[in-house]
Amino acid sequence: MTALTAGNIRFKALILLVVLIASLGVAGCYAALQPQTIPLEVKEPLEIVGDTKSLSLYPGETVNFTVTVENHASVSYSASLSFTLNDTQYQQQFAIFSNTVYTVEPGANSLDASLFISSTAPAAELELTISITRDVEPTPTASPILNSTTSPTNSSISLTPVETLLGAGARWAAQNGTSALYIDWLDNYNLNIAEGTNWGPYWGVDYLSDIKNSTVEALEQQGFNVTCTGEVPNDLSSYSLVIFEAYYAVEPRDNQLIRNYLANGGDVVITGGVPCYLATYCKDMWPGETGGGNLSSLQDWFGSSQYVNSGGTSNLVVGNPFGTSLLAQNQLYYINAYSAAALTSMSSDSTVIARWSDGSVFAFTHQYLNGRIYYQVAVV
Repeated sequence: MTALTAGNIRFKALILLVVLIASLGVAGCYAALQPQTIPLEVKEPLEIVGDTKSLSLYPGETVNFTVTVENHASVSYSASLSFTLNDTQYQQQFAIFSNTVYTVEPGANSLDASLFISSTAPAAELELTISITRDVEPTPTASPILNSTTSPTNSSISLTPVETLLGAGARWAAQNGTSALYIDWLDNYNLNIAEGTNWGPYWGVDYLSDIKNSTVEALEQQGFNVTCTGEVPNDLSSYSLVIFEAYYAVEPRDNQLIRNYLANGGDVVITGGVPCYLATYCKDMWPGETGGGNLSSLQDWFGSSQYVNSGGTSNLVVGNPFGTSLLAQNQLYYINAYSAAALTSMSSDSTVIARWSDGSVFAFTHQYLNGRIYYQVAVV
């Protein structure tokens, strides 16, 4: 009787334990399914701080200034400053602001900016509003590298304004011609390596490839058949247009070759610092040490007598150049440096297409006898 009672008690205790475990399990599942709502805020990390000083300048001048931005986050951002005058028409006609993509580190950042006012601008009392926007655009993918004899055939690639201008300028120069010889940086580099001539320094191969890809695409979209090379041939007459880009490919002795080519109806595109290397013999990046800035020896056919350095922002000074949709005063190009190519002392019959913010020339046209010349500082 006693053993049976004890067994019954143990049996009942096991039943109770199972019930408790089951109850606890159900309760646990029920609690986990209960939703909870909490506030969540994603804050804007960038803030323009500090007192902004007033700006003062005369027409035709550039003023540099600093904008202090506080990054409250613990990570860095790419961001751009926006500048708005309270007189929109005045801004569109006479004002050119720098257009830079900054890397904004955590904490306080001093961002350099600039404003150029056209020499034709009237005096004015204005108010300037400055804002900052984080750059959320995806990074573009790199283009494939081209070899010495081939070029891309996909004409659907969208061109940047500076690429569009180069292609249109080349089309203006060549008129109805379609055969183009492109003396490019990448092939000149490959030639240098193959021959062991030790010219240089060069920019990185990826950058040289980007330049070549962009230039060939801009030319092909204008209907050119492009042949690429790293050196200047002795005879240019087979081509309706020659594009001179690689500095180390040209020498002062090529001046007469180009002059004769133009006189016979050939057309040329000149880019970057090439004029310096036509003015002085140089196989490095410092032609100024041997007088390369003095372009008087080629002014008659080229259209400028002085090379200088500039940088920052360049803008169009004419609207719809060469029939493009590009607008006057629109930003064309930006580089965060002030050692880029630029020209001054233009011939009276040269036509300026774009200028750097300091007034020096970024792009222009010129005609010599039966030939046309288009100059542009850069394409990428």
